[in-house]
Amino acid sequence: MGYTPQIEFYKKRQFGDKLNMTFVFLRENAWPYLRAQLLISGPILLISNILMSQLSLGVFNFGEGGFTPDMIINMFSLYGLVMISAVVTSAVLPAVAYGYMKAYQHKAPSEIRIPDVTKNLLSKIFNLLVFNVLTAIVVVIGMFFFVIPGVYLGVVLSLGSAIIVFEDNNPIDAFGRAFKLIKDKWWSTLGLLFVTGIIGYVINMLFSLPRTLLVFGDVFTSVQESGDLSSLDESNFGSNPLSILFSVLETFGAVLTYSISFLALAFQYFNLVERRESRGLMSRIEQMDDAGNVEDEETY
Repeated sequence: MGYTPQIEFYKKRQFGDKLNMTFVFLRENAWPYLRAQLLISGPILLISNILMSQLSLGVFNFGEGGFTPDMIINMFSLYGLVMISAVVTSAVLPAVAYGYMKAYQHKAPSEIRIPDVTKNLLSKIFNLLVFNVLTAIVVVIGMFFFVIPGVYLGVVLSLGSAIIVFEDNNPIDAFGRAFKLIKDKWWSTLGLLFVTGIIGYVINMLFSLPRTLLVFGDVFTSVQESGDLSSLDESNFGSNPLSILFSVLETFGAVLTYSISFLALAFQYFNLVERRESRGLMSRIEQMDDAGNVEDEETY
């Protein structure tokens, strides 16, 4: 008899049940799931945090000594790197989260290994990158029409990552599939995104607070000692052991923050698929038939 996961994915769930199952899943899979995210997504998030720190510091020092062409080029280059890291992160995090959930359907959490999560990872990331770029274009265009169409499209297409990974779908077909699934359930999806966004914001604030205090402490000290920010540069933060430690801590917080939203969207996806197609019910019926056939064979 095959492995049966403790959490049934394809099942109709009310709003509170989807939030509850998100944290139940995180609690049951805490170490193996977070290990996979930290090993695969962690380095990208850490680089993104460091780039954001450099960009913030550059804004502080932008006016010191006048605006030179080199400073402007460096700032735009840094901003470009931040944007690239953000786009890559938006594809890697859900790919790992949903790749782990697919592995969970066949193996116990203690048996899930990194290769189980990274199966076909590159193709998933590529499809997610294409989908995210297309989504960004569509949402931005929608925003020009009194904002509301952009918000509507953003909520609908938030299911796209789950559709691509769980159904091995391509980015174009994922668009149509998202509109089909979310029919009559747009408001509940928006509510789920809103609540998980607030929870994630609070968690992220707690994990980023130490490094924020460190940065402002260094800025305050620089102003007190020299009267300006000219003594601050990137090396002050890059060589500070506390800054490195707090960046790692902030990376862990970011993984947890994003995971809550992506996992909640996954349970919304399972809920919508079950309501439209009864996939979980059909699976249970097939299992009952298989069990009945085994009993008949043993009887005769």
